[in-house]
Amino acid sequence: MYELKEKEMIFVFTGPNGAGRRTVADMSGSTLGVKQVISYTTRPPRANEVDGQDYHFLKPAQFFQAQQNGEFLEISEIDGNLYGVKSRDIEERFRSKGSIYLILNRYGAQKLKELYGDHVVRIFIYADRRLVEQRFREKGYNEEQIAGFMSHFDEEMAYKDECEHAFENIDLAHTVFDLTKTLDKYLERNLLDLD
Repeated sequence: MYELKEKEMIFVFTGPNGAGRRTVADMSGSTLGVKQVISYTTRPPRANEVDGQDYHFLKPAQFFQAQQNGEFLEISEIDGNLYGVKSRDIEERFRSKGSIYLILNRYGAQKLKELYGDHVVRIFIYADRRLVEQRFREKGYNEEQIAGFMSHFDEEMAYKDECEHAFENIDLAHTVFDLTKTLDKYLERNLLDLD
């Protein structure tokens, strides 16, 4: 496992599907120059997802082989699909950048917190259930797919109070603005004078 240096931080974006955690994470990371470590999954890509950008999509046999080789720092299973983060990816990102971010479910976020302690800051991104359902409909998902996504909503929301920060994502620009100010304090760069 990679030993983090004093100022190296791992920002973990978590929260229910459809709340906009990926969009918020990517915009904040881009603003602050923090690079993403991308997770691996055995589930097939959804509409508009790109391999190597949203996830590294692996066949189950490839995932199991990497697991047998001890490549994963953490693994979780949701709805029969496996998700994991490779230690090598974290190490490589830290060699080129001082801090990183990941987009993980609550189990992945908790595992990284246990492994890296105060170097991990969990950012919970959420929205009201009706708004999340509306966003899925606008993206063209059918009611059965939406029900599948929403089956984990309450479970994910229950993790909110365990996270260091929580942002309700109603207005994307405001959420990113507030979040970027918060993360900049951890980075101690004083790059942003947003007040």
